[in-house]
Amino acid sequence: MVLKKKHLVTATLALALGAAVFVNWYYSRPETKPTVDSVQTTKVQEAENLGDAQYVSATTSKADAQTLAGFKLKRDTARDEAEEKLNKVIKDSQSSADAVKEASAALKELTGAIKTEADLENLITAKISKDCIVIIDSGVCQVIVPQKTLTENISLQIKELVIKQAQISSKNITIIELST
Repeated sequence: MVLKKKHLVTATLALALGAAVFVNWYYSRPETKPTVDSVQTTKVQEAENLGDAQYVSATTSKADAQTLAGFKLKRDTARDEAEEKLNKVIKDSQSSADAVKEASAALKELTGAIKTEADLENLITAKISKDCIVIIDSGVCQVIVPQKTLTENISLQIKELVIKQAQISSKNITIIELST
C-alpha cells in the first residue's frame, strides 16, 4: 500500500511538473522555421558567423514595450504556477521523501534559471539601452529584443553575455527580434 502511494505521488508530481514545463514552453516558444535536411543545415551552419545580423536603426515603439511586458507577464505567471505547485508538494506532509527531494531539486533549478534570466536581462538592457526578455529552459536560451535593435555588434555582445553568465553554448542561443 505504501509503495503504491509513493508511486502515485511521484507520478502526480511528474505530471504537474510536465504540465508546468508545457505551459512555460507554450507561452515562451519562438516562431518556428521550416526544417531543412541535415546536409543543407550543416552547410548553412558552417557558413554562418557568430553575430551575423542586418544593420537597422535603433528605435523602439510603444507597441514593442507593451508586447515585451505581455511576454514577461506570461512567463512570470507560468513560473509562479510551477513554483507554487512544487512548494505544495514540499510542504505536504503526505508527500514521500523522494517526491519532496525531486520537488526541491526542481525548485532549485527553477530559482536558478529565474535569477540567471533576471541578471541577463539587466546586463543586456544595459548594453542595448532597451528592454528585453531572456528565457532559459533545458540548456537553451532565447533572447527577445525590440524590433530594429539588432546589429552585428549587439548580437555578438548578447551571445557573449549569455555564454559567460549562463554557460550555454552559442548553438543553443537564439536571439529573436520582434516583428511588426
